[in-house]
Amino acid sequence: MPQQSKTKAHTKKKKCEVIFQQINRHYIRMDKNERKENTDILFAVLKELINAMRRNDKLFDSLRPKLDFLGSYFDGLRVGKPTEYDINIILKFPVNYGKIKLDASNSPHDYTAIIMPPEFRRLGKVPLTVNQGFSKTHLWCNKEYKLSMKKFRSWMQSTVDVAINALPLEDGMRIIKLNNKQKYKVHTRSSGPANTITIIKDNNDIIDIDLVPTFTFVLPVVPINSNVDFTKVKSSNILRYFVVPKPNVDDYNWRLSFPFQERQLLKNRNNLKSTIKLIKHFRDVQGFTQLSSYFIKTLFLWECASNDESYWNKHSLYFLVFNMLKKLSDRLSHHCIMNIWCPSHNVLEKIKPETCQNWHNRISHIIQYIENRGHKNPEVIFEYFCKKS
Repeated sequence: MPQQSKTKAHTKKKKCEVIFQQINRHYIRMDKNERKENTDILFAVLKELINAMRRNDKLFDSLRPKLDFLGSYFDGLRVGKPTEYDINIILKFPVNYGKIKLDASNSPHDYTAIIMPPEFRRLGKVPLTVNQGFSKTHLWCNKEYKLSMKKFRSWMQSTVDVAINALPLEDGMRIIKLNNKQKYKVHTRSSGPANTITIIKDNNDIIDIDLVPTFTFVLPVVPINSNVDFTKVKSSNILRYFVVPKPNVDDYNWRLSFPFQERQLLKNRNNLKSTIKLIKHFRDVQGFTQLSSYFIKTLFLWECASNDESYWNKHSLYFLVFNMLKKLSDRLSHHCIMNIWCPSHNVLEKIKPETCQNWHNRISHIIQYIENRGHKNPEVIFEYFCKKS
């Protein structure tokens, strides 16, 4: 390439990089004060709610609930306002976990059956454990001792409902009080595997908390005949993983989840998180509503598995955003993004092929337009990455 052309190309990249840095600063980053205020409310309300659930349900208290803070906000990948939070409630049965069997023989993709030991049935019959609330678990298993997802989820929702309904009532809404001073309206609904708690602030802004009940297992325990690549899971050096009651056609199939392994893959990579957030922001601006954050995250997890930390440190945001947009467009054209932990599972399988093709066509057009016009006017990037006011 002649020196003059090289100089022009360098100048173009530099100008485009400035635009992406501006978008990252002014459109992606959350307001510090709002972030602190909302997380303070989150932790305070959650503490009161969990205490209320423990007071109102002996079984919930006996399962020794512990919280893990997961999801896009706590992974540093949230775009938009700090108003949605994912919280895992980890529960533990008082049985020998070495006798619990995970069997994926008849489960699709990254699902497994949980087969409880006979001692689990006895929890609902022995006076000591009956007094601890375990009479509710008596019918949670079928005759093969497989744990029912629906019955568990129904109990969990009722536990949340009872705690919420025990709160004071004002103007037809349940109120949760903090330190006898601040109070917030709250209500609940079921959403997939989660129980969503909505907090309504004084200014009518809302905060949604997705409480996801889970059980923990630790390597080397793995489901038999699983499609999950547990060698890859083990290579993260994080041995703990979860089973989640994600709704599906089989009441006895529980979803395997590896959030801490994913967090490990994404950490210490300088421009990575900013790139993910810019792609998610682009998705929102373009109205690709069915293109879930997890689809985008999965694309990046594969890229992280293929490149070391230096890749994300040495390249500019401009390079990374366009490179990942091109990879996203390519995967959409093939209607295929494979699950990083379960390569037999195409996470796009429930999206219509024509929808993916439409997304591919739109993204390809935008990439081509910016690359053709960007050298003269880098600000065309704003047209596609920023909502018009």
